[in-house]
Amino acid sequence: MGAPPASGWLPSSAPRVRRGRKVARYTALAVGGILLAVALLLVILRVTQRGTLPRLTIAETQVGCLGESDLRTAVEGYGRRRGAEPAVLTRQATDTAPEATGTGTAADLGYTLDVDATVQAALARGRQRNPVTALGDHLRSLLTAIEIEPVERIDPAALDAFVQEAVEDLSLAPVEGTLTFSGAEVTRVDPVPGAEIDAGALRDEAFAAVSSPGRDDLVVRTRPLVPATTTAEVDAALVQAERALSAAVTLRRGAVVLLFSPEEIGTILRVGPGEGGSGLVLTADTAAVVAAAGDVGALGTQPVDATVRLVGGVPTVVEGVEGFSFDAERATRQLLAIATGTGSRDAELDGIVVAPDRTTEEAVALRITQKVGEFTTNHACCQSRVTNIHRIADIMDGVIVDPGETFSVNDFVGERTIENGFVGGGAIEDGEFIEAVGGGVSQFATTMFNAAFFGGYEIVEHKPHSQYISRYPEGREATLNFPNVDLKVRNSSPHGLLVDTSYTDTSITVAVWATPWVAVDSVTGPRSRFTDPATQVRETTELPPGVERVIQEGAGQGFDVTVTRTLTFPDGRTASEDLFTRYVARPRIVERGV
Repeated sequence: MGAPPASGWLPSSAPRVRRGRKVARYTALAVGGILLAVALLLVILRVTQRGTLPRLTIAETQVGCLGESDLRTAVEGYGRRRGAEPAVLTRQATDTAPEATGTGTAADLGYTLDVDATVQAALARGRQRNPVTALGDHLRSLLTAIEIEPVERIDPAALDAFVQEAVEDLSLAPVEGTLTFSGAEVTRVDPVPGAEIDAGALRDEAFAAVSSPGRDDLVVRTRPLVPATTTAEVDAALVQAERALSAAVTLRRGAVVLLFSPEEIGTILRVGPGEGGSGLVLTADTAAVVAAAGDVGALGTQPVDATVRLVGGVPTVVEGVEGFSFDAERATRQLLAIATGTGSRDAELDGIVVAPDRTTEEAVALRITQKVGEFTTNHACCQSRVTNIHRIADIMDGVIVDPGETFSVNDFVGERTIENGFVGGGAIEDGEFIEAVGGGVSQFATTMFNAAFFGGYEIVEHKPHSQYISRYPEGREATLNFPNVDLKVRNSSPHGLLVDTSYTDTSITVAVWATPWVAVDSVTGPRSRFTDPATQVRETTELPPGVERVIQEGAGQGFDVTVTRTLTFPDGRTASEDLFTRYVARPRIVERGV
């Protein structure tokens, strides 16, 4: 016999286990069958429904049973309608301004529809990965509408631009108080508050409005803008303007009179903000003042320097005279002050007073009191060179050289030309006596040289003649040739120096007036190193080869000479200087044909 069964084992339970297994198997088969049926049904529905589900809507737009192409057309149409929805902005009326409106569309406010995303969202219904969810959509679409949310966006940049444009269009700038002029009439304009739009609040409202379909009516909220001017300031400016236009204003300068009528004053007056940009002030336009004044050239006068002249042989100070220059800005300020003031409306014109280069006080301080040097040279009468001597003497008469100043004859007199009053006269060029415009002025240079020499003044630059001329003191003479041969004298004294010239038909005199400041002694040394005339040969094609002709015969002798000047100062100091001159004999000049 076999072993007995284990404890707790009941053979009688075997039929029940087999029955449980059978139920589980039937259940699994039933569920599988159901899933198979659902899958089969979903396949049938997907095959038979290739577009959108029935009764599908996008924002109340029917898009059911549409293929992708028709669906896209319907979605694009919805986007166009949605973007074209009107947006009306209204700025409500204020006490000083009527109601104002602005219009736009949802697209202007930045609305856009994502057509691709919206089309895909519609086509995805009934095609979800979860078959139960997908089958549910198919069954639901047979019974009721399915709403698809369109994929919409709002462009912040476009919204901001719309708001900014609305702010610019609907903002109300304040009216500033001012005055307007027409001839002699003035009209007041009182200040009026403006309206400033709250751009932040408008943007928030516009965003909320464009986010939902339908017409957008927006009330634009504003804040008052207070004018920078006040009625009281207009009152004050009006009082000034009426006073300015009440009568003519006369400005005088010597015999010249500038008369500004009330009508002309009206063209000149302006009204603008005060200092710092606030308030209201009355001003005058400078260009308008100049236009009303007309030709102001006669108002200007040149200053006249104070000087020293010999009157009856006595140095006398002639007072300087101030000049005057018309200044448009000063005249404008003066005209406005007089026109708006309460005093006389007739005054001397204000302008720029031009001081002379040398004032009367400066002329007195020169201390030109007596003659300190004088020299005379003689010449033959009635030659053309005498005309030039007299002309340069007239130009130099009355010249004043300040202490420490170096005076140049060439710079002061200028080039010797016919236009400057000079004529032809004898001169020396390359050893030859020739005729040249201005010839003879060297005699004046020699005379002035000696007057300055014995006055004790520094001879900064001079050039003696190349040939000795007997009418001049040897070693103490000078020639001139513009611009390279000059006579320059430095006023080395502490006082002014006045040049006084005079002449006769046969002589020229130069005197120097100042205050005595040094004693002068001069010694001319012996002649030495004598030379005979040299011969200069000039080649010319005007003569046959080898043929000669004499242009100038040689004459005289050349020699060296030294002049010593000794200066003795009031304190006992002395100073000596040597002037060395080398003269050549007049050369024999020959032309030879080549």
